Amino acid sequence: MLIDMTMKYPARRTEPTLRLGELLSDAVRLLRRDFYQRTPGLKLTPALARLLFFVNREAGSSQVDLAARLEVTAVTLGRMIDRLERSGYVRRAADPEDRRVLRIFVDKAGEPLVLRMARLRILTEARATRGISKQEQAALAQYLLRVRRNLADGMH
Repeated sequence: MLIDMTMKYPARRTEPTLRLGELLSDAVRLLRRDFYQRTPGLKLTPALARLLFFVNREAGSSQVDLAARLEVTAVTLGRMIDRLERSGYVRRAADPEDRRVLRIFVDKAGEPLVLRMARLRILTEARATRGISKQEQAALAQYLLRVRRNLADGMH
């Protein structure tokens, strides 16, 4: 077998390859970085801001549901909610049907913060989708929803 000694490194591929995980991970990291660069006075960690977004979008979610959604332990989520509750951003309320279950809601002090974060998110998304038509944006959203469904479906 002859070995070509002139090739020090493997040849670079000229066609693009789909590295879905890498591309999505990079895109999410850069989206978050852009968003948090817009929020120097936010006084929330990225994880707490993300939790506040979820609580606003899914008002009345249980702590168990939020922990699963954020992929953190129940103890970690409980501490995160404690911090947001001390700041007046969220409140816990017992479920009327099962008093052992606590439901989480955005509280009065959290409402303006959620509105501010929503405006900043719009700016970040506008930057991210610059040069992408509305039709392409809609298609991208549909593709990503399909990817999410495929990966969540049956978890196999």
